[in-house]
Amino acid sequence: MSSKQSITSALVIGGCGNLGHNVVKQLLKLEPQPKVSVFDLRTTQNRQPGVEYYDVDITNKSQVDAAMSKARPQVVFHTASPPPALSDLPLYLKVNVEGTRTLVKSAKEHGTKAFVYTSSASVVHDSFHDLIEADDNSPLLYMPVQREMYSHTKALADQLVLDSNAPGTMLTACIRPSGIFGERDPSAQRFADSAKAGKLKVQIGNGQNLFDWTFNENVIHAHFLAAQKLLESFEKEPPPELRVGGEGFLITNDQHITFWEFARQIGDAAGYPTDREKVRSLPRGLMLGLAIATEWWIWLSSFGRKTSSMESLAIRYSTMTRTYNIAKAKRVLGYKPIVSLPDAIRRAGGSFKEEKKTV
Repeated sequence: MSSKQSITSALVIGGCGNLGHNVVKQLLKLEPQPKVSVFDLRTTQNRQPGVEYYDVDITNKSQVDAAMSKARPQVVFHTASPPPALSDLPLYLKVNVEGTRTLVKSAKEHGTKAFVYTSSASVVHDSFHDLIEADDNSPLLYMPVQREMYSHTKALADQLVLDSNAPGTMLTACIRPSGIFGERDPSAQRFADSAKAGKLKVQIGNGQNLFDWTFNENVIHAHFLAAQKLLESFEKEPPPELRVGGEGFLITNDQHITFWEFARQIGDAAGYPTDREKVRSLPRGLMLGLAIATEWWIWLSSFGRKTSSMESLAIRYSTMTRTYNIAKAKRVLGYKPIVSLPDAIRRAGGSFKEEKKTV
């Protein structure tokens, strides 16, 4: 961080969640150390000493305003969201869109200078077709072109944040990471558990589809770079080609890897190696057809009360190509991964390695 434009106070929305609590930990490592506050629905987990915690429902304007008047952050990092893959559009709209609208308005009213939103690379992907080297010139996608309601509402919130950019008052930016993973992270744990159970001996499709991932420390690094650039813009307006305010930035680990090899490398690092010579492939079309048929049968037979564990969405993601070009983040933010993909995989997978018991 530049000492000239260091963060003096920061508020992390969702600061007890998977990404948010790591943002808090990295903020506490900055020199000089900023004042750090957290809003979360419940703040009982992932707490850090010296941090101010507020139990806040971000969809409740009075709660947000009351806590914001106490925190009065210079910078807001908004990482909160319901998890993907829920069948609950009203919840996504309430939290991702209306909650974000409430936060942006309140932050602006309480003197925040920089507002950085954790968006998603899925905002430019229809969640259905292959995507190859998409960049930040790609349009945000909304339903019905966008097939997933989570990504639809993330795109709505993304645009809302960018439209709220107000030079001289509060500047905003969106970070759009692809495939966030980290140590003790649920996404990495799913691969470690699959490797442990021997499930990665079987793959769907030919296994050649590339997929972009981003280690959480690199995601956080991009957030900090964006915040710094926004603060610098208050002192000196950058040329249009280097503007950060009102802009979105795709972020990855800047290294493509096939989806199934990533999964197996996580498993390897966790201590459950997969013999690549013995991997069997199942036809994508067959497995996708079975998944869709199973989902419909369970939904119909339970009158909509149950869903299938054999999700067609998971099969699509595990067999599609999804890669991004992050040239804009490199050029404008000065972003480059601070943790390489091999090191990130070793750290993430290794965090699930079981300690050998001594007798």
